Amino acid sequence: MSSRMRRLLSAASFFAWMAAAVSVQAQSPDQALAERVDGQMNQLLAHYQIPGASIAIAYKGEFVYQRGYGMAVTESNTPATPLTVFRIASVSKPITAVAVLKLFEDELPQALERRVFGPDGLLPDAAYPDFAQPLDSRVLKVTLRDLLQHTGGWGASEYDPQYDLVEIARTMNVPAPAPARTVVAFMLRHRLLDVAPGTEFHYSNFGYNILGRIIEHKSGKPYEQAVRELVLEPAGAAGAAIAADKRMQRSASEAVYYDDPRWPPVPDQDGSGATGPGSYFGFHFQAMDAHGGWAMTAGDLVRFADATLGRGRSPALLKPRTVALMKQRNPAMPDNNNGLGWVVTRMNGVNIISHSGALIAGTYAYLQAREDGWSWAVLFNRLPADYPLEKAMEGLQAFQVTVQRGLMAAIINQPDPEQATK
Repeated sequence: MSSRMRRLLSAASFFAWMAAAVSVQAQSPDQALAERVDGQMNQLLAHYQIPGASIAIAYKGEFVYQRGYGMAVTESNTPATPLTVFRIASVSKPITAVAVLKLFEDELPQALERRVFGPDGLLPDAAYPDFAQPLDSRVLKVTLRDLLQHTGGWGASEYDPQYDLVEIARTMNVPAPAPARTVVAFMLRHRLLDVAPGTEFHYSNFGYNILGRIIEHKSGKPYEQAVRELVLEPAGAAGAAIAADKRMQRSASEAVYYDDPRWPPVPDQDGSGATGPGSYFGFHFQAMDAHGGWAMTAGDLVRFADATLGRGRSPALLKPRTVALMKQRNPAMPDNNNGLGWVVTRMNGVNIISHSGALIAGTYAYLQAREDGWSWAVLFNRLPADYPLEKAMEGLQAFQVTVQRGLMAAIINQPDPEQATK
């Protein structure tokens, strides 16, 4: 999703960006750690032609390294720093999930089995008449757990309503772009489930849209305000905000997103008929709030992860039993590695929770928190993706592996166990 925007600066200029990278180091970090991470990051930016990035690393709740690389804004030679804000895309999902767990903490684990829709649902018909009497009656069986673990029945098809806001607005007779609640009403009135609830895992942005509406109903506050108060401010991440759609609307400290130049312009989600780069015409972040709407620094993401796990300087966001519940996979689906809002894995004997986020073709984000005490987040202002998406998938998977495993190995100073066996 890119307009015919200007190409990247010359290779010489690119390496000048590297020299201009700003480093903020907390309490004299291990020089070997810094060298390993810097080497990996500089290789990533050079190889994939990414203008800018930021990384934050903590150990047992204390920052050990934070640094920006390359350019946050190439046109003004503004370097990326640890204080640069980036969109985090689907890394928003763990934030939403933790807010849900916080709201329902005194009702867990029973609340996970509560139905979402219907007269007695978490979004009851009396409060949400536009959600009542869905086209597919199986919707009435969707539970809170289903939404958190992507087993609600949506996502098996290629259709994602979160990026179809003009057509949804037209169908529902509201101005474009369609807001989040209207997207839910549209799906319930006009679309069938892809599969029965609770039977299959299918990653679903739409399911997390519904979770945002549950947060609003349960808290009595708008999603952004509720999540700030429940999760982000207590974690020390008060600077986080729902991202702006257009470049000129972004915050003063936010990076500019430079779509991969192989992607064509896209129609504006406001229905005007204008076209432009996908990063600034293809998304409406207020409608994406709970599944992909947040923008923040890498450091604030690490603070959130550490507060979730009860380590660091901020008070623990969740009780230990809630954290344990959050990390549990669905035992009925051995191939589903999702806990409640997080991807749950084990590597080299260490339990890990993580989540990635991507917006074609201008954003990539990754957050990892490990049982051995390490937490880290990395944010980029370009997603290197060939066009079309079907052609891009193999390359994007290789990019994600390079980012996630390469940086993890650099941070913990251990080789990737899978690479070591090859």
